[in-house]
Amino acid sequence: MAQQKRTTVADVARLAGVSAMTVSNVLNAPHRVSPPTVQTVRAAIKELGYTPNHAARALSSGRSQVIGLPLYFEDEENPGLGGFLHGLLGGLVNAAAKSGYGVHVTTPTEGATEIDLYEKLIAAQQVDALVVLETMPHDERIEFLSRRRFPFVAFGRTAAQQRQCWVDVDNETSMAGIAQHLTSTGRSRAIYLATDSPLPWVHQRQDGFVREFAATTVQSFDSMEAVAAYVATTELPDAFVADNDAYAVVAMRALLQRGVRVGEDVAVTGFNDFPFASMLDTPLTTARIPLRDIATRLFDRALREIAGEPDAPGTLVTAPLVVRSSA
Repeated sequence: MAQQKRTTVADVARLAGVSAMTVSNVLNAPHRVSPPTVQTVRAAIKELGYTPNHAARALSSGRSQVIGLPLYFEDEENPGLGGFLHGLLGGLVNAAAKSGYGVHVTTPTEGATEIDLYEKLIAAQQVDALVVLETMPHDERIEFLSRRRFPFVAFGRTAAQQRQCWVDVDNETSMAGIAQHLTSTGRSRAIYLATDSPLPWVHQRQDGFVREFAATTVQSFDSMEAVAAYVATTELPDAFVADNDAYAVVAMRALLQRGVRVGEDVAVTGFNDFPFASMLDTPLTTARIPLRDIATRLFDRALREIAGEPDAPGTLVTAPLVVRSSA
């Protein structure tokens, strides 16, 4: 039997009515191409069943066609973390696949730091760029990658003097939206349940709520047990506002044990919209972090860094409010 001819970039270009260079840009740097053209080219790729030859592309470009995503899986106390990571990873893999890229998920070995892992990945030329999670001010990981001039993109803001190649949740605006909703439903006194942590998002969310909702008492906690003990005994406000869904669920359980009707006597809100939030007996009002959108933006920005494009401002993404029975 005659061997079937392999579909080429030229075949895709002819069907889509564009140049081969445009097809290449859609595969490797879709941010350079107008959205309608990207859609047309991807439709042609699907119709022809075109599969990029990754080995040939890697040889010709000197790139691995892979981005690295170091992850930690240590926070067993937070039951929503798995859903968060799954949503982010799924979105990143999906966005990368559309451009012929893969995602290398890895974690530092025992006794090694994340920077040690970066060194190995860079030395072995295993990845073209790295995704850095939960950035901090003056983050040593960002400083290391900047010194090495290695492409990266951060989920979380970088310091002002560093490259602004980041995507982050607009925590202040998103939490202000929760405050505005509570005000519109007649709530006037809130207790804010804050995570006791130096992570920037903790303080961004708190600042956004307090600026918008004047009559707020802020309480910080380092565990869900501490949240439960506090809510079980404190004088009741109009609303408990948690900076994460886990604390919100603990508060709801403590209120239920006190005989308080959540959503009627006291409102409760969270942040993240973890998978369990909509499945509670009293579904949780919360801000939904749009992980697929964020992942797509992270990958697109990583491609720009790989291409060596000039620095540009970071991107803030609002977490829309999802109103359910708890508020």
